[in-house]
Amino acid sequence: MPKVLLETKKLTFFYPGQAESSAPALKEINLQIEEGEYIALIGANGSGKTTLLKQLNALLRPTSGEVYVDGISTTDENNLPQIRSLCGMIFQNPDNQIVGATVEEDVAFGLENRAVPPPEIRRRVAAALELLGISHLAGFPPHLLSGGEKQKVALAGLLALSPRCLLLDEPTAMLDPAGQAVLIEAVQRLNRERGITVIHVTHFPEEVVLAGRVLLLENGSLLKEGPPSEILTDLPLLHRLGLRTTAAGELAYLLREDGFPLPAGILHNRELVKHLCLYAQKN
Repeated sequence: MPKVLLETKKLTFFYPGQAESSAPALKEINLQIEEGEYIALIGANGSGKTTLLKQLNALLRPTSGEVYVDGISTTDENNLPQIRSLCGMIFQNPDNQIVGATVEEDVAFGLENRAVPPPEIRRRVAAALELLGISHLAGFPPHLLSGGEKQKVALAGLLALSPRCLLLDEPTAMLDPAGQAVLIEAVQRLNRERGITVIHVTHFPEEVVLAGRVLLLENGSLLKEGPPSEILTDLPLLHRLGLRTTAAGELAYLLREDGFPLPAGILHNRELVKHLCLYAQKN
């Protein structure tokens, strides 16, 4: 039976200085995420996505309710180092996370802060760089790298710490399409081959479809959850929230509205082409 790695119970959060008469940033969120899941976290701007992500590694802590990481409560400050070693976070702008003069030094930074012995640091850094295919960049200054390479360096720094969960806050938002593809492929491989749990905040439906489960937030509340084929085909709901589905999903919805007998759940171009060809053959 899969193990619950992350859990929230009636999680409610007000930012400091926020009047409690106003709506909370997060409101009574009950959630369980099993080890090894790949979760997409979506919602309109201001819906609470980043706030929830930060709750899951105790960068923020509940105003009321509970957050547990591998059964450990985030409310006790003594637990924070262990929680943050279990859940690593990557932000939208990789420059905010890079501190080393070289790639190798940057990846080693977190290990040095934990007083890991130098031989073990060298072993872990080399393994993380090799895993992501960037060993050749070890001696490069990070500021000379592309956006995609910088994000892979940030990811390598987390992997060297052996996390069980990756929290990704729109990590491809500042990358070109090639950089996006390289980073997402690396994250998928880590989830698939190493069983690392992934919670991925994104506005790109093409990334959402890669997840096993989607969490949809609205105004700080968990509005809906389910597989991408369910969430991304609810066009009236997505449009109300100012969100979108894939191009194939949008076109399939419009065609069904016009009477084409297309099945529900179409999100990929090949699926749509296949069903349109079948329709053409029959007619």
